[in-house]
Amino acid sequence: MKKVLILCGGPSSEHEVSISTAQSILNYIDYKRYLVSLCIVDKKKRFSFTKILEPLSINSIKNKPISLDSGIKKLKQYNLVLLATHGQFGEDGVIQTYLEENNVKFTGSDSYSSRLCMDKYRSCTLVNKYLKLPEVKTKLIKLKDLESILRNSKLPLFVKPNRDGSSVCAYPLKDNNDVKNSLKDFDKYKDNGGGILVQELIEDYVEVSCGCLEKKNGTFISLPPIEIIPQKATFFDYKSKYDIGGSIERIPAVGIPKKQRDQVSKLAIEIHKLLGCRLYSRSDFLIKGSDIYFLETNTLPGMTATSLIPQEAKAIGMNFTKLITFFIENA
Repeated sequence: MKKVLILCGGPSSEHEVSISTAQSILNYIDYKRYLVSLCIVDKKKRFSFTKILEPLSINSIKNKPISLDSGIKKLKQYNLVLLATHGQFGEDGVIQTYLEENNVKFTGSDSYSSRLCMDKYRSCTLVNKYLKLPEVKTKLIKLKDLESILRNSKLPLFVKPNRDGSSVCAYPLKDNNDVKNSLKDFDKYKDNGGGILVQELIEDYVEVSCGCLEKKNGTFISLPPIEIIPQKATFFDYKSKYDIGGSIERIPAVGIPKKQRDQVSKLAIEIHKLLGCRLYSRSDFLIKGSDIYFLETNTLPGMTATSLIPQEAKAIGMNFTKLITFFIENA
């Protein structure tokens, strides 16, 4: 049997989201087919390992952590590392580099593609140029310049970190109160050097997200786009993504015509290939009339049973256990 290690946690702002992803994988992975272990990386980048024989609560696990160097060496014991990490350290190419340097096989994109996709400015520039999509006007600035630029810019605008996920510190700015509230959060934000994106605010749009699945022979399984309708905010923010009832998610995405839905599914695959992604990815879009605006590509999107890609896979007849098996067998 294949020895599979689920790796989760890490020091990023998406630590808890990563734990949720790992918990769902533990609940649905095929224990008859794989020898399963779990590695939790704490916020100090220490590793703790546990053999898992059946579904259990991650919160019940209490193991003494070991150092980063010792943890990386121990990863070599497994046939495959199933990455359930998100954000900095887990999705930005850092853990991928460690794994590549130690010849450890893992799920998801390689270190180069992970770094590229985490950098929204670079990846959007490439996608808009080569796929000739309409562009969201964007400035990349340093965090220290944010206040002065916002105070002297015409609203409305949208601001978000260039290299962070889960809509952390993402804000639509329509008036001075919005600016004040956003700056309060950015005062506590620990920029990792990626800078801040200041963008034009697209309004009256339909938001959709669409994944794709890549087989190890290089062919693709197309997935249908999912339409996202936030219920507690004006856009798909952190609470909309993770709170119960935070958003309505519709498959098929009836807010756009079928021809456009098919176009988005094809775009998700083309973007995946252009950015050098591997195994699976999920791209996010805003659609206004005939215009499709590309936002970003996630190389390790959330993977709970109710996350977007599992919902899209379910719509084509692939349940969550089969999806996890797909990742393991096609890595």
